[in-house]
Amino acid sequence: MPLLTRHFALFLCFALPLAAATKVNHYHDEAGGRHLTLTEKESNRVEVLVRWNFDPGSTTTWAGHGEKRESGLLFAATVADEAQDRGPFFTAKVTDTKILVAFRAEKPDQPDPGIRGEFRRISEEKWLQLSKKEFQAAEARLDAAWKNTMRDGRTDDKALVPDWKLRWPKLRELWMKNAYTPPSPPPAEAKPGPFSKPATATPPDKDGNYWLKMAQATMLAYSFNEQRVDVKNDGGWDGEYDDGFGGHVTIRTAKDGHLRVGLTCTRGTEAQGSDLNVEIPAAALKQKNGTRTAEVTTRLPEAESPDAPKSVRVMLRREGGGLWVDVSRPVTAATQAAWLDGIYRWSPVPAPSVE
Repeated sequence: MPLLTRHFALFLCFALPLAAATKVNHYHDEAGGRHLTLTEKESNRVEVLVRWNFDPGSTTTWAGHGEKRESGLLFAATVADEAQDRGPFFTAKVTDTKILVAFRAEKPDQPDPGIRGEFRRISEEKWLQLSKKEFQAAEARLDAAWKNTMRDGRTDDKALVPDWKLRWPKLRELWMKNAYTPPSPPPAEAKPGPFSKPATATPPDKDGNYWLKMAQATMLAYSFNEQRVDVKNDGGWDGEYDDGFGGHVTIRTAKDGHLRVGLTCTRGTEAQGSDLNVEIPAAALKQKNGTRTAEVTTRLPEAESPDAPKSVRVMLRREGGGLWVDVSRPVTAATQAAWLDGIYRWSPVPAPSVE
């Protein structure tokens, strides 16, 4: 689709919270595989989010904002800097059953993000049903990825699957704590009647957004498990490693044999990020039957005194096409939201750039 705005998948799992909305309606284009969410805010402001579900849990979206007028909606793309060109403006005619999106003015060669056309309005119940169905499709694809790897993958690929499957429920739980915000309960009545019930929030399993976030987390999982380890893998330490959920490890061997290890992650947003750099002495490196291990205990990066206690332990295991990372450090809200533990897939050291 030409000029489709593709946001980074990890960031999009967290995009556009609807807590400040006054009214939210969902629309669906079944033939085109598109979902449209219209959020009406105060002062006639509107937000429009179109998502394509080419694959279950897809995070391919177009986001825009504008205003509600008597003639309909007028909006354009949302950009990081208002000085940027927002591209073409769109109009939308909204009825009780559908929304019809079109260019405000037909101009030759103007970019088309693919959001025009008709979307049918769906109820909250239908939105919940579709989100659950998408999550189930993502789960089926993840299961197929595991089976395909164990049937057709190389030894390097197969080494990752058994432990990855065991860790997946906990990884999904950690991810969802960052990605999903439960809806707030509706405002209480100013003067509740004698038979009125207290306002309660929608439970997660009755919230379509919860199942969408679950589907998007599972999309990251099957995307990781559908990949294959680079055939150049020789089991050595040096390389670049990714865990598919915003975690990255860089390892280089120094001339004297010690390892320089850089661990970083962004579990959704910059606020859920963490960095840790350590050096592991050559004497702490071990190898047995094709499995390499390394361990070091060090101080927190922000420790100013050389006498500060060594409270960070990093343990690495290199096996098959993966790197197992276990980091023990003081537990805080920040470290819980930006974990470094996990299974990372190896890729080769990039070739030096030629200027």
